Amino acid sequence: MQDSSRVFWAIVVLLFAGVFGAAFAVTGAITALPPVAGGTCGPGTNSEAAIVAVFDPGSIGAGPEPATNANGGRTEWKAFVHECQSAADNRGLVVLAVLVGSILVVVLGSMLMLRSARKPKPSRPVPLL
Repeated sequence: MQDSSRVFWAIVVLLFAGVFGAAFAVTGAITALPPVAGGTCGPGTNSEAAIVAVFDPGSIGAGPEPATNANGGRTEWKAFVHECQSAADNRGLVVLAVLVGSILVVVLGSMLMLRSARKPKPSRPVPLL
C-alpha cells in the first residue's frame, strides 16, 4: 500500500512539472518578441508573438523592401528583418524544446514509475533456526 502511495504522488509531481513546462512553453510562444535595433518585430508599433513570426516570416513589420539604389537602406532593412526572424526562430526552438521535454518528463516518468510499481518485490528468506 505504501509503494502505491509513493507512485501516485510521484506521478502527481511529474504531471505538475509537465503542466508547468507546457505552460512556460505556451507563454514563451505567445509573448511578444523583444525590440531589436531599428524598431519592433511586428506590424505597427508593437512586436508580434514569436509563434506568428515563425509561421509567417513576412509579417515582420519592417515596411516595404527599399529599392536597390537606396543608399544603405536595403542593407539595413535586410539586417533588421534577419535579426527579427532570428529572434523568432530562436524563441521558437526554445519553446519547442521545453514543450517536448515537458511531455517526455510526464510520459516517460509515469511509465517508469508504473513499471517499478508492478515489479514483484523479492521476498526475504526465512531464517532457519
